[in-house]
Amino acid sequence: MLAVWNKPKAELKPLDPEIHQTLQPLLSDALTFHSLQPGRLIAGDYRVAAQLSVQGSEKLLMDEMLRVSHGSTLLRMLGQESPQQIPLDERLLMGPFELDGNKILVTKPLGIEEQVDREKLEAESTRARILTLLVGSGLLAVLLGIWLIRPIRRMILAMREVADGSATPELKRLPKRGDEIGELARALSQGAIDLATSRDAQRRLLSDVSHELRSPMARMQVALDLADCNEDDPNWQQLRRDTERLSVIIERILSLSRLENGLVDLNHESLDSGELVQQLINDMCYQHPEVRERLLRHGSNWPVIDTDPELLRLVLENIVRNALHYTEDNVELSCDDYGKGCHIRIRDHGPGVDESTISKLFVPFYRGDPARHHKAGVGLGLALSHRAAAVLGGELKAHNHSEGGLEVVLDLPKSQPEQKE
Repeated sequence: MLAVWNKPKAELKPLDPEIHQTLQPLLSDALTFHSLQPGRLIAGDYRVAAQLSVQGSEKLLMDEMLRVSHGSTLLRMLGQESPQQIPLDERLLMGPFELDGNKILVTKPLGIEEQVDREKLEAESTRARILTLLVGSGLLAVLLGIWLIRPIRRMILAMREVADGSATPELKRLPKRGDEIGELARALSQGAIDLATSRDAQRRLLSDVSHELRSPMARMQVALDLADCNEDDPNWQQLRRDTERLSVIIERILSLSRLENGLVDLNHESLDSGELVQQLINDMCYQHPEVRERLLRHGSNWPVIDTDPELLRLVLENIVRNALHYTEDNVELSCDDYGKGCHIRIRDHGPGVDESTISKLFVPFYRGDPARHHKAGVGLGLALSHRAAAVLGGELKAHNHSEGGLEVVLDLPKSQPEQKE
């Protein structure tokens, strides 16, 4: 619409003197003038286009073809006080020529000069339309950006705020809009409130469950220790094992829930990762002397990192215990320093894991096939380590080593990320 509106139009010009000199003798005779009708040839290529008479039943007559395509232009020409000329398609319209109050308009084919002027006019028209389209498209893009893109970006930022735990994301005036964007903003605001309420309720439930489950389990273990039972009794041994196993399951579920709900406060501390790993190996060997020959630490240039030592030890200990539990061969720990971070690798020399199940190793409660792994645990150790690694700003991955066995890699930054409120 802008391009059509901005299309240059042909303008009226004073009649060429040569044309006036040619037609004036022919149109000065009253008898000849009154006999002219639309469509009639006057002389040469000159033809009558319209006639306006002061007498008669039909005062206004027009050439039928010109009336359909240029009727308004013919009327405008008839209203001029002096003869003018204007190009119409392939012809030149001239007039009005007046005698005794009667007027006529005349046309002739365009000459070479008129055709050149017409081509120039069409070129200017094309340039004007292209420029108008470009400017109009740019303005429409700006308006769309203001009306649509900016609100969507604002809601993307608000969604990130909700993901970070905010119950009141910054939506500015979007909820007050009356269109679909406003409705979406209102739904997002209400969803953030509902999510925060649900998260708070879950945390309260976690605290209550922690107290209600751990206390009875602790009393049951004390009661078993004080019970006057024969330690060789298989029933007592089974009860003892089940109680310890249930205690471990409860502790790991609660630990995983605390990590997933952001209830763990990180303690910034600069530590030597090699010393932490060596201390972990020493403690495990003290508790289980039979694994002393199986635990091996490689390399001496372990980096100093800024992280939470207890949470990092939790990650490594779960992985090492898992490797010792599922394999009978050596478990190797090594580290690669790549500048901003490091890769801590824990590799066993067991049979490895099926490629189809590697992605499931960090899923809570996933366990290997009991028929193949009679030592399968409850499936929380690696899931807990995976979530703890994310809290530390790192990432935990697993793959089958090219030389055999499963290798778990902890990608950990050297500087601890800032804890979010």
